[in-house]
Amino acid sequence: MRRSIISILLLTVATATLAQITGISSDGKYFTDAKGNRVGKVYNGWINWNDEAKHGVFTDSNDKKGVVNQYGKEVLPPQFYWVHCYPNYIEVTLKDFGEQIGTYNYNYQKVYDFIYNSMTPLDFGPGFIELEKDGKRGMGDTKGKILVPLKYDYVTSGWNEEDKKLEVIVSNGGQWKNFEYCGGKTWGVYINDKLAVPCEYDTLMEASEDNIYMVKKNGKWGYYGNGRELVAPQYDAVTAFDEGVATVRKDGEVKMIKNPLRKGDDIQIAGGGASIDNKKKVGGPAVSRYPAPDSDVDKNIPVAKSVAENTFAFIIANENYADAPVPYSLNDGRMFREYCQKTLGLPEKNINMYEDATFGNIITAVEKMKQIADAYEGDATVIFYYAGHGFPDDKQATAYLLPIDGDASSITTTGYSLAKLYKEIAALKLKSALVFLDACFSGAKREDQMLASSRGVAIKVKEETPQGNMLVFSAAQGDETAHQMEDKHHGLFTYFLLKELQTTQGDVNMGTLTEYVTKQVKRQSVVINNKKQTPTVVPSAGLAENWRTIKLK
Repeated sequence: MRRSIISILLLTVATATLAQITGISSDGKYFTDAKGNRVGKVYNGWINWNDEAKHGVFTDSNDKKGVVNQYGKEVLPPQFYWVHCYPNYIEVTLKDFGEQIGTYNYNYQKVYDFIYNSMTPLDFGPGFIELEKDGKRGMGDTKGKILVPLKYDYVTSGWNEEDKKLEVIVSNGGQWKNFEYCGGKTWGVYINDKLAVPCEYDTLMEASEDNIYMVKKNGKWGYYGNGRELVAPQYDAVTAFDEGVATVRKDGEVKMIKNPLRKGDDIQIAGGGASIDNKKKVGGPAVSRYPAPDSDVDKNIPVAKSVAENTFAFIIANENYADAPVPYSLNDGRMFREYCQKTLGLPEKNINMYEDATFGNIITAVEKMKQIADAYEGDATVIFYYAGHGFPDDKQATAYLLPIDGDASSITTTGYSLAKLYKEIAALKLKSALVFLDACFSGAKREDQMLASSRGVAIKVKEETPQGNMLVFSAAQGDETAHQMEDKHHGLFTYFLLKELQTTQGDVNMGTLTEYVTKQVKRQSVVINNKKQTPTVVPSAGLAENWRTIKLK
């Protein structure tokens, strides 16, 4: 018994000291160790070594391929047309490319029989393979389990590492285009190996919260999740659910609906918890309760000699909040619009104005930006201007734009996240996006009273970082308030923004513009309001080097 144990130990040591393959010889005839010495036999044909898989492929005199392990031992005989060693399985082809493909594991046991026309390894998750046979596609794992049956014309997949979830989109006759699954007869979804959405919809878009998918049938949108059709296709346009709420449009009307899979009482709809069926009309000019614009910047507006055909402005001016109006926001937005058209040379059709904008209006503005960016394919510039209330989520210290129908006490569900706005704009293919925010996010009104009476101190929100080709110029920083100029009937920030455009006739770069506005606002805020207000410039990484040279026209 003692001799047997000693023998085993000696064998183990001997095995550990065997030369191991690390590469191939310069003439491509044999495998070599780290010192360049030959490991195993000399071959007449092509050889290849995969260091990650610790296995190699060799070719015999009949041009058949086999596999050697890291010690040069032939573990699969030379009987295959083609062999590839992946890190966790071996793919082999019996005949020609596209014929009789199968796999072995590294115990050299056959896993997938030699019946497939193609196998595509996926470089995510614990190991998945896209399978194809006779023109039909499916999905399997490297251990031989079929996750998605081979009965679809098209499959595409992704891996959620956090939830350990494989999502496979399937279609009969479809294709992927413009971030949407379309053009096919039917679309469906598998999660891991379970059918999550039946393959019967004209179009679908990827899931948001609670794995709810947006699905389209006969030209109308609805929602599918939890194994059933949650909302029948009936809407002209929809958004994904976010924090329990989605926005839908039907017959020109926009409304918000609650996530059917969440407890309704925990979700606040814009406008003070309106029911899921309440509708709000959108559009139309707003009426201001404050004096009309009549200052020096509202007269003698310079007129451009050229037309900026590829520049588009989106202007939101929110003034008439039910409990806390923002003085002169409508003046600000309307005069900024005048300068866009007259001084910067934007055609009237390129200017999109939203007065007292609802949540649905903001969604509409962002969607139109997307359409323009898609149509102009990187040859458009967007100017986004907002005057109105910003508001913080005091739990996360994150910033939101407050729609006119929003509720500050439920800002996370009725406000439009600044981070979401930046993300949406950054995803667009644009020359540049210039964002002007005459708002603060401290929870204070322009008059320096707290918007939420229960909150006695201002909140310093996180600074959201823009991405893509975006520059953000905002009226105040941190926990400061964005003030107004009573004698000018404008917000302090917007007044000096317009003043510099007037003085330079719009021929000014962003470096000069932001320096002038920042300097004047800082000085005048202390003189007029006895308060600090410091405009802030935040460029994206893509514009970090050259943002100062960008011109508005």
